[in-house]
Amino acid sequence: MEFYLLFILSCFIVAPFLPRLSEKRRRGVLVMLLCLMIFLAFYNLSGVELHDYSVLEELEAMGLAPLAFTAHPYARMAVFGFLLVGALALMYGLQVAGPKEQAVSLVAIASAVGIALSANFITLFLFWEVLTFSVAILIMLKLTPHAVSMGCKFLIFHIVGGLLLFLGIVQHHSASGSFVLEKPAAGLLFFVLAIAFKAAFLPLHVWVAWGYPAASHATSVVLAGLTTKVGVYAVARILEPHPAIVLMGASMAVFGICCALLQKNMRGLLSYHIISQVGYMVAGAGMGGYYGIDGSLLHVINHMLYKALLFMSAGAVLLTAGTEDLHDLSHHQGDKQVLSLWRVLPVAALGALVGALSISGVPPFNGYVSKYLLKKAMYGAGPAETMLMLASIGTVVSFCKFCYFAFVKGRVPLQRGLPVSMQAAILLASAACVFLGIYPHVVQKILPYHSSLIVYNAGGIVSALTFLAVGIAVFVVLKKTLDRGINLPAWLSVEQSLYQPLAFSLKACCHYITTFDSSLNTAYEKAGGTARILIEKTELFDGAINEAYEKSGDLARRLADRTEQFDGALNEAYEKSGKFAKQLADGTQAFDASLNEAYESSGKLARRLADKAAQADDTLDDLYEQSGQRSRSLWDRMRGRPSDWNIRNLNFDSFLIALMLGLFLFILVYFTGIR
Repeated sequence: MEFYLLFILSCFIVAPFLPRLSEKRRRGVLVMLLCLMIFLAFYNLSGVELHDYSVLEELEAMGLAPLAFTAHPYARMAVFGFLLVGALALMYGLQVAGPKEQAVSLVAIASAVGIALSANFITLFLFWEVLTFSVAILIMLKLTPHAVSMGCKFLIFHIVGGLLLFLGIVQHHSASGSFVLEKPAAGLLFFVLAIAFKAAFLPLHVWVAWGYPAASHATSVVLAGLTTKVGVYAVARILEPHPAIVLMGASMAVFGICCALLQKNMRGLLSYHIISQVGYMVAGAGMGGYYGIDGSLLHVINHMLYKALLFMSAGAVLLTAGTEDLHDLSHHQGDKQVLSLWRVLPVAALGALVGALSISGVPPFNGYVSKYLLKKAMYGAGPAETMLMLASIGTVVSFCKFCYFAFVKGRVPLQRGLPVSMQAAILLASAACVFLGIYPHVVQKILPYHSSLIVYNAGGIVSALTFLAVGIAVFVVLKKTLDRGINLPAWLSVEQSLYQPLAFSLKACCHYITTFDSSLNTAYEKAGGTARILIEKTELFDGAINEAYEKSGDLARRLADRTEQFDGALNEAYEKSGKFAKQLADGTQAFDASLNEAYESSGKLARRLADKAAQADDTLDDLYEQSGQRSRSLWDRMRGRPSDWNIRNLNFDSFLIALMLGLFLFILVYFTGIR
């Protein structure tokens, strides 16, 4: 599995840089890639076991679906065809395709392989959309107005189909809780419609006739092996077998043949034959069973090969002769000596013949093998079986027309030679058609149900040759009519009867919507004018308010500055007053300490004075007693002689005591007053 993922990754990495390389290097890279594709195709054909592979597995633990790939039994068949035919298509355009066409072709082929190997719907949807855009770009890269227009139409069709597929996946996940690629649990209608766009179910087939002939001849070969085959693979892988699918396939087969017989353009004829041959595949997938699925998927591979081969031959005619119009080729009025195209383009004529015999189911070419299985699957299917038989006869008739008018009757002088790479691709594709017809058992290992490919028996060969003979006979009868061309009424065209009325209705709706939108725009413009005036007034008012805000802001800033300055001054004053208060407190504390010391000293002095006073008092008391005694004695004397009392009666001791008492009182009053 890693080899296939490496191829897909390589294509996506190389494609953006491929147009920037020189021609020599670009061809070298393409040769390496197509060799890798051929190797992987036959590696897959060997039947080697391929294990599942998941990218970003850590997302699975988070409940998110990673990019996951698996080698489903149906996938191996599709991958073989995509790789082999993709390699031949790249070889065919090696010398004639533009660098951008080659780069986008790589992306388209890698996307188809990615779809085939998808293990869940997320991976399928991503590659589904990448294939849609890459094929649309391939169509538009021709850069003509017609090609760009057809590419845009193709893109619109398939974007709608992708949206329907997305809605189906969402409903399926809501019902099942899983993104695993399996039969839908819900949203079946969305899946059917999405696949119908890709597989060109009627009436959604018109994009085939739009896109394939509009692209360049090299691009048409790539497209022949991709888009519709992806749709068939999805029918087999996703949808359940159902009679309605069988009937749709049979209708596609008959309708495609009828439209192909009306075409004058070689690639237009081949494009409608794609619808017809896809009808065989869809019918087989709708039948289911061993032969139905195996025959359908084997016819996918075989159809890729011989349809690519037929587009190669048509492209060779267009490149060398300058036209692909069957009428112009067969009614050339120039030099009568001009040889038939099969003589001057033998390789292209050989490819056309091998492709015509293969698509007609003639043994021993590869188309016979897959149609044999489909006939066995469709046996007893009622009207669908009969319709497919008629389509087989019509196929022979249409390719008799293709080969006869282009290569036998065509006599246009060549404008240039056929490049070697184109001749090599035509020869290899022709050889592959013959090889897979003679040795069909080489693909038996990758058939989902390993159906027996012993198909060469009398009944099968006779049946195939009978269809061939009847078809040739019908062509001989209708040759002149087909040469003149059949012009049917326009109302029989699906485009005229369905899509043009639908387009007209859509155009009318768009016109009314545009008119309504214009009215709305006018109303919006008027409302916008009013709103602008209101906004201008509001801006003026807002400007005045802003100016007022600015002025008030300036005032507030100045006030804040002044407040800040005042606050700074206050802080400075607080600091100074704090320092002064601290100094005052320190001085007060020192003064208080001095007072305490003075108080202690005066206390001690007072205690000493008190002690002295007590002593003096005791002394005074003694003196008082002595003086009392003396006074009494003096009194007694004075009473005897009062006139004899005078100052001399007082002694010096009494005077000294009175002086000391007065000094004590003075000291006491002095210190008391200070405190």
